[in-house]
Amino acid sequence: KLRNDQIFGTQVLLDFDLFQLFGIENAPPGADWEMSLDYLSARGPAIGTMLEYSLPSIFGINGPVDGYFDTWLIHDDGKDDLGAGRRDLQPSTKFRGRSLLRHRHYLNPNLELIAELGWISDRNFLDQYFEGEWDRDVNESTALRLRKYHNSHLFDLTGQARINDFFTTTENLPMLDHYMIGGSIFGDRFTWSAHNKLGYSRLQVGDVPESADEQTMFLPILSSPGNLGLDSIGLENASGIVAGTRQKLALPVQLGAVRVVPSISGEASYYGEASNGEPLTRLFGQGGVVATLPASRVDPTIQSSLLNIRGLAHKAEWQAEYFYADSNSNLDALPLYNPLDDHAQQQYRSRFLQSNPAMLGKKRYQARDYAFRQGIQRLVASPSDVIAADLQQVRIGLHQRLQTKRGLPGVERIVDLFKLDLDLLIFPDADRDNFGKTLGPATYDMRYQVGDRVSLLSDGYFDFFEGGLRSISAGVRSTRPGMGDVYFGLLSLEGPISSTVFRSNLDYRLNEKWIISNGLSYDFSSTGNVSQSAGLTRIGESLLFRLGMTYDKGRDNVGIGFSIEPRFWPKPKLGRVGGQLIPPPGVEGFE
Repeated sequence: KLRNDQIFGTQVLLDFDLFQLFGIENAPPGADWEMSLDYLSARGPAIGTMLEYSLPSIFGINGPVDGYFDTWLIHDDGKDDLGAGRRDLQPSTKFRGRSLLRHRHYLNPNLELIAELGWISDRNFLDQYFEGEWDRDVNESTALRLRKYHNSHLFDLTGQARINDFFTTTENLPMLDHYMIGGSIFGDRFTWSAHNKLGYSRLQVGDVPESADEQTMFLPILSSPGNLGLDSIGLENASGIVAGTRQKLALPVQLGAVRVVPSISGEASYYGEASNGEPLTRLFGQGGVVATLPASRVDPTIQSSLLNIRGLAHKAEWQAEYFYADSNSNLDALPLYNPLDDHAQQQYRSRFLQSNPAMLGKKRYQARDYAFRQGIQRLVASPSDVIAADLQQVRIGLHQRLQTKRGLPGVERIVDLFKLDLDLLIFPDADRDNFGKTLGPATYDMRYQVGDRVSLLSDGYFDFFEGGLRSISAGVRSTRPGMGDVYFGLLSLEGPISSTVFRSNLDYRLNEKWIISNGLSYDFSSTGNVSQSAGLTRIGESLLFRLGMTYDKGRDNVGIGFSIEPRFWPKPKLGRVGGQLIPPPGVEGFE
């Protein structure tokens, strides 16, 4: 690949298949090994390697075994450009990079070993060099897990350490969890679920940036009068023994057409260090009842060639739930041993709240307060440090489908023609539980399958308290396997952020020789054009050639790139259209 932009300069990026390069003919099937030699004129030289594997065994131990190892290192003589307000940041070290190992080994059908190593040189490295991964992937961690499955039981022994001091991380030294989901007692009348845990946890808040420019963009470590600090939202250094047991009983009952499921659960837990620095024994109880009424009607006489309908079935499910919870401690009595945000969200939240001081002291914008309102505490496996002290909640919902038949005569299949799910939460004690509003959040999710290839999509979320989030998205998606994908849509946000954004994405194979691609984000507020990308790929007899251009307003960056890729590459990066890979030469005959 040959690229040029205003952040990295001229880039020469070379990838090699090391098995082919070294002439290793007996390479294990299911293993791919690549090496990268790169040069970025505005930053420096770089080297990397990636090994991906999916093997039946490893080191003589039967599998299957799956995983990958990816490392990339650069001697960086430049400065980071991470967007508005962070366009000239001096890296804390010149030797930068990351190493990531993710390994999963099924020792037998009921025993699983998971290992992960995630080293990063500094807090801004992924955001600068692997922005997509930073925004969307799970946190890189260093942990070892052994899982044992037995019927409805799972035993999970985890050891986790922090090697990246600039990120907030909870170390487990170690932690043993036992889960039981859907067990039966008393003649199978009751459903029994449980979560038991015992271990030692150490929550360590990420270090404050050394750069004075960045220090102003992160929340303070301690609270000050009138200011909400990290300790007030559960992010504070804490360590100690963590032990607890949670038990839940449910009794499904069929009352005519209505299915009623009353349930009750309780937890007793011990934390060696609570938010006040003292040990805490926490007792928590909750109960509720869920009622479900399914209904359906089938009318085979409804026919329409224009709408591609051959008979219509309407299936609906009404659902109502009452939930009550009580505890002997407040929501903020415990440090957030189980952070709800990943590292990218934590850093964005810190910068956002610092740049919007009016929101800094409002708990409604904190992750833990948001999560318990959504009902995370209903789950028997949910972490107890995010469970509300007291909560009363009613949920009503209507989930419905319109189904029809499509396909050739004699081989018709049933498809979902239209889906619409509606849900609403109601808080009887609104001042305590929902910032003074009885209703909300309300959500909907809609999908209309116009044909086998075209869908109309829309969803929405609405909080009704002052400054609450209200969002609506709507769009159309078309997919033709092997030919292309296209999406056009609008996203409208109101609340902490007000914005209406048009988004589009296109990948389409014009014919057997050419592929076009395009992406666009445009904000109808003062931001205007957010980003654009365009590319043209030529499918040659043995090679794929691509010319592309990108524009990123957030980082004030324009780039152009040229790529060449062999069609016999094990996992093509350029040749994926409509969810499928362009086949190697010769598969589709003479070209």
